[in-house]
Amino acid sequence: MNKLITGFLIIIASALISLQQATAETITLPLGEQTKQSAMELPKRSMNKQDVQRDFGDPQEITDAVGEPPISQWVYGDYIVYFENDWVLYSVVKHPSDKDKKPND
Repeated sequence: MNKLITGFLIIIASALISLQQATAETITLPLGEQTKQSAMELPKRSMNKQDVQRDFGDPQEITDAVGEPPISQWVYGDYIVYFENDWVLYSVVKHPSDKDKKPND
Protein backbone atom coordinates (compact mmCIF):
# COMPACT_ATOMS: atom_id res chain seq x y z
CA MET A 1 0.00 0.00 0.00
CA ASN A 2 2.87 2.41 0.78
CA LYS A 3 4.29 1.80 -2.70
CA LEU A 4 0.96 2.73 -4.22
CA ILE A 5 0.72 5.98 -2.23
CA THR A 6 4.37 6.85 -2.99
CA GLY A 7 3.83 6.21 -6.69
CA PHE A 8 0.67 8.31 -6.67
CA LEU A 9 2.48 11.21 -4.93
CA ILE A 10 5.33 11.03 -7.47
CA ILE A 11 2.84 11.20 -10.34
CA ILE A 12 1.06 14.23 -8.79
CA ALA A 13 4.37 16.01 -8.11
CA SER A 14 5.53 15.38 -11.69
CA ALA A 15 2.25 16.73 -13.06
CA LEU A 16 2.52 19.90 -10.95
CA ILE A 17 6.11 20.50 -12.04
CA SER A 18 5.25 20.04 -15.71
CA LEU A 19 2.33 22.49 -15.37
CA GLN A 20 4.69 25.15 -14.02
CA GLN A 21 7.06 24.66 -16.94
CA ALA A 22 4.25 24.82 -19.50
CA THR A 23 3.24 28.39 -18.67
CA ALA A 24 4.83 31.23 -20.64
CA GLU A 25 4.70 35.00 -20.75
CA THR A 26 3.14 36.64 -23.79
CA ILE A 27 5.15 39.49 -25.31
CA THR A 28 3.51 42.01 -27.61
CA LEU A 29 5.66 43.62 -30.32
CA PRO A 30 4.76 46.91 -32.03
CA LEU A 31 4.41 45.38 -35.50
CA GLY A 32 2.22 48.22 -36.73
CA GLU A 33 5.08 50.68 -36.28
CA GLN A 34 7.50 48.45 -38.19
CA THR A 35 5.07 48.04 -41.07
CA LYS A 36 4.45 51.78 -41.30
CA GLN A 37 8.19 52.53 -41.47
CA SER A 38 9.02 49.73 -43.88
CA ALA A 39 6.46 51.12 -46.33
CA MET A 40 8.66 54.19 -46.89
CA GLU A 41 10.45 54.66 -50.21
CA LEU A 42 14.07 53.51 -49.94
CA PRO A 43 16.99 53.20 -52.36
CA LYS A 44 16.79 49.89 -54.21
CA ARG A 45 19.48 47.25 -54.46
CA SER A 46 21.97 47.85 -57.30
CA MET A 47 21.25 51.60 -57.61
CA ASN A 48 24.49 53.56 -57.89
CA LYS A 49 25.55 56.36 -55.53
CA GLN A 50 24.81 59.08 -58.07
CA ASP A 51 21.22 57.85 -58.51
CA VAL A 52 20.71 57.60 -54.74
CA GLN A 53 22.00 61.14 -54.24
CA ARG A 54 19.83 62.45 -57.08
CA ASP A 55 16.66 60.67 -55.91
CA PHE A 56 17.07 60.89 -52.11
CA GLY A 57 19.31 63.91 -51.56
CA ASP A 58 22.53 64.30 -49.61
CA PRO A 59 23.01 61.96 -46.64
CA GLN A 60 23.46 63.33 -43.12
CA GLU A 61 26.66 61.32 -42.75
CA ILE A 62 28.94 59.22 -44.96
CA THR A 63 31.21 56.57 -43.46
CA ASP A 64 34.43 55.54 -45.14
CA ALA A 65 34.51 52.15 -46.83
CA VAL A 66 35.95 49.29 -44.79
CA GLY A 67 36.81 45.67 -45.53
CA GLU A 68 37.10 43.72 -48.72
CA PRO A 69 34.94 44.21 -50.67
CA PRO A 70 34.73 47.81 -49.45
CA ILE A 71 31.43 48.52 -47.67
CA SER A 72 30.37 52.09 -46.85
CA GLN A 73 27.26 53.66 -45.33
CA TRP A 74 25.18 56.71 -46.07
CA VAL A 75 23.11 57.73 -43.07
CA TYR A 76 19.76 59.44 -43.65
CA GLY A 77 17.22 60.53 -41.02
CA ASP A 78 15.15 57.34 -40.91
CA TYR A 79 17.33 54.80 -42.71
CA ILE A 80 20.88 53.77 -43.65
CA VAL A 81 22.04 52.79 -47.13
CA TYR A 82 24.88 50.26 -47.38
CA PHE A 83 27.07 50.31 -50.48
CA GLU A 84 29.59 47.89 -51.94
CA ASN A 85 31.87 50.12 -53.99
CA ASP A 86 29.34 52.40 -55.77
CA TRP A 87 26.33 50.06 -55.64
CA VAL A 88 23.51 49.77 -53.08
CA LEU A 89 23.54 46.47 -51.20
CA TYR A 90 20.75 47.20 -48.70
CA SER A 91 18.66 50.04 -47.35
CA VAL A 92 17.66 49.51 -43.72
CA VAL A 93 15.02 51.44 -41.77
CA LYS A 94 16.31 52.53 -38.37
CA HIS A 95 14.57 51.19 -35.30
CA PRO A 96 12.68 54.03 -33.58
CA SER A 97 14.97 53.93 -30.52
CA ASP A 98 18.09 53.95 -32.76
CA LYS A 99 17.30 57.11 -34.74
CA ASP A 100 19.44 59.32 -32.49
CA LYS A 101 22.41 56.91 -32.39
CA LYS A 102 25.31 56.91 -34.81
CA PRO A 103 25.75 53.67 -36.84
CA ASN A 104 28.97 52.67 -35.04
CA ASP A 105 27.72 53.17 -31.43
